[in-house]
Amino acid sequence: MAGPSVTQRTESTLAAIERTRGALNAFLTVTGESARTEAQQAEQEMESGHTRGPLHGVPVAIKDLIATQGTRTTAGSRILGEWIPARDADVVWALREAGAVLVGKTNTHEFAFGTTNDNPHYGATKNPWNPALTTGGSSGGSAAAVAAGVVDVALGTDTAGSIRIPAALCGAVGFKPTYGLLPVRGVVPLAKSLDTVGPLARTVDGAAAAFEVLAGQGVGGRVWGVGKDGTHTLHPTPYTHSLKGLKIGVAEHYVFDRVDPEVESAVRDALRALAAAGADVRTITVPEIDGCVDVGIAIVRPEALAFHSRWYPERSGEYGEDVAKALASAVEVRASAYLAARRTQRRIRAALGRVLDEVDVLAGPTVPILAFPNADAFRPVLPGGELPRHALTRLTYPFSLSGLPAISIPCALSRHHLPIGLQLAAGPRQEALLLAAARAFEDVRGAWKPPQVASS
Repeated sequence: MAGPSVTQRTESTLAAIERTRGALNAFLTVTGESARTEAQQAEQEMESGHTRGPLHGVPVAIKDLIATQGTRTTAGSRILGEWIPARDADVVWALREAGAVLVGKTNTHEFAFGTTNDNPHYGATKNPWNPALTTGGSSGGSAAAVAAGVVDVALGTDTAGSIRIPAALCGAVGFKPTYGLLPVRGVVPLAKSLDTVGPLARTVDGAAAAFEVLAGQGVGGRVWGVGKDGTHTLHPTPYTHSLKGLKIGVAEHYVFDRVDPEVESAVRDALRALAAAGADVRTITVPEIDGCVDVGIAIVRPEALAFHSRWYPERSGEYGEDVAKALASAVEVRASAYLAARRTQRRIRAALGRVLDEVDVLAGPTVPILAFPNADAFRPVLPGGELPRHALTRLTYPFSLSGLPAISIPCALSRHHLPIGLQLAAGPRQEALLLAAARAFEDVRGAWKPPQVASS
């Protein structure tokens, strides 16, 4: 029996966006009219026997940090609240060329400069598992829309964990490719030396399909992969996936430090399941990654200030309180501190490279805590007085600073039915290996059911 047509699927998606508007606040702009036109074109092409790729006719949402020609792109800000880009970002162009149906722009932390998606101008995005709690950010709108089943695929950006953090807290797959592999032209920058574009999806296969399109290397359902020796090979999709003999390294000294007991228990169970399925799970030590948050802050804030100097401080009153404070603090970061952080970043990259000569994949929790009320983000409520907004980046920063590909996959629910994410990372340009490992874990874990979201 045939499934729904592209037009029917698009109409269902647009109805779901409207139905959950108040419950999620995941979208800032809905592009219903153009989506219907794109759906009709995609359907006509399919009827004539022409399919452009794995996302042909698939409704896709775009983080509102990413330029869309003729469609408002706010970056979650008041300053760019009426910006209508004259051209698409490169990744949006790739989606259109692949026949995707773009249904709207998703809510984001203001200028992607934060981890909660508590937006002062457009309202907080609400976690589909518990609307009183944070989605994480800054790609929280994309994560919430995907996790709730509104769309199967959405684009996000990741500088310090902004794809992986909300994916973990909302129960979606969030994939950050190798830094520099996907173009960021047309993406409003946060920190240019770290900014990365990537997909969020309901499944690893969905993330893999989106990556295939975005990488510009997929033809006829095939995608380039890169071997550990640097050679390119052509793999069919879906990726072949097996855990037999896969070497997984776990930096226990870091990934299980100051971690919620439920998160630790769930991830350890996932690691045991991986081992039972044939993976070689071993403990490793990478002392260089201690203190990654401080290193990241010393890089991100000055680079953000360099971009925002066109508006800040003259228009400081138009920023939300948290972003204005972050920019003010960036003024205090000396050039010597920035340069020292960049030197430490190189040591972190080298150290993780050495480890990945011995193991295939690194594993641990994506974030060390469960979703929390946004009001707690700036309160020293965690052990040792750590702020939740900083804790969220502690386990994602190593792979941002090193530029390595990393993915978050839902692995369990807490006793209060909040998602817990497993993070996997691999060597540079080892996307095919990483996606295969993540897909194999999905097989071990079993089906993941999205939450029931109340209608608005």
